[in-house]
Amino acid sequence: MRPQASNPPNRTAKKYKKIHFLLFVLCLSCTLPETEMTQPGAPPVIGKGAIEILPSNRERKPSLIIGIRYVKTLGRAGQGVAEFQRPSGLAVDEENRIYIADAGNNRVQVIDDTGGFITEFGGRGWQRGEFDHPTDIALSFQRSYRHLYVADTRNNRVQYCNFIDQIFYTLTETVDDTPLDQPEGIGIGRNGEVYVVDTRNHRWMEFNIAGVPVVTHGSFGRGTEQLWNPTDLAVDTRGNIYIVDAGNHRIKKYDFSGNLITAWGSEGDKPGQLREPKCIALDDQNYLYVTDSGNRRVQVFAPDGTSVTAFSTPTLLAPVGIAISKTGHVFVSDTEANDIKVFQIFRKE
Repeated sequence: MRPQASNPPNRTAKKYKKIHFLLFVLCLSCTLPETEMTQPGAPPVIGKGAIEILPSNRERKPSLIIGIRYVKTLGRAGQGVAEFQRPSGLAVDEENRIYIADAGNNRVQVIDDTGGFITEFGGRGWQRGEFDHPTDIALSFQRSYRHLYVADTRNNRVQYCNFIDQIFYTLTETVDDTPLDQPEGIGIGRNGEVYVVDTRNHRWMEFNIAGVPVVTHGSFGRGTEQLWNPTDLAVDTRGNIYIVDAGNHRIKKYDFSGNLITAWGSEGDKPGQLREPKCIALDDQNYLYVTDSGNRRVQVFAPDGTSVTAFSTPTLLAPVGIAISKTGHVFVSDTEANDIKVFQIFRKE
């Protein structure tokens, strides 16, 4: 009987080498299914390989502030271009243009970061596009067009316009059947919500992007859920709302639903204490900057209320408005000196 033929050894080896090569190529071309990819902050998928994902700005640890130094002063007292009378609230856009609620001149002025005049809005009156002592402004970039909001304080209303037609409209004059009473502060939420501080009614409120009021909080007093002449607010990247409770010399922090999280501050001049605080702003790492007007300084806090630092300059007389640019410049309106002081933040990288 003839023995069965078998594959020569060299032919078998070549066959297995070819199979191994094909498997290797297939592995190189494999990618993880979308449902199995590692998510930011999650551990690597076992058996699927580790994917390194850099943390977002919201997750990164804030850089340490090592100093804040006075740089220069913009503007002077007067009624002309780039001149101010009792400048109050401030805002800065992505091009470092500075928007000033020029309260004493009943207008909003726009200047560049060298103090050069760009444009202005308003004039004294009570009709649309006119103001009576505007106290604060805010910029919204959430809609198709950029919007400017103005706290038209002594007209007891909030006005807004877009930068295309520049026609002003009234956001509101009444909430919950109660007319606004000298609103002083405006803030914009992460999804375009508009927040208003109704100062003499001792409350704050949220409007959705359609301009409909959805949340109202506060009443007069010193209690946990009460406010006394609040003057400003700011909203962080997580939707938390920070209220300047000026009459009580403190800051109150609420979550995005309006539930009180914490409060800090008391009257005094020590670190963490406040005297007649006016306005508040957040930098890109969620540090809080508060104009501590009665103490002629600006204080910086962590989001939990921990005192970080304070800064001033001998010519800073009555700090009120505050805004922070992406380049780390801090703009502070001085209502007594009728100008804008500029500071620079220095961080440890």
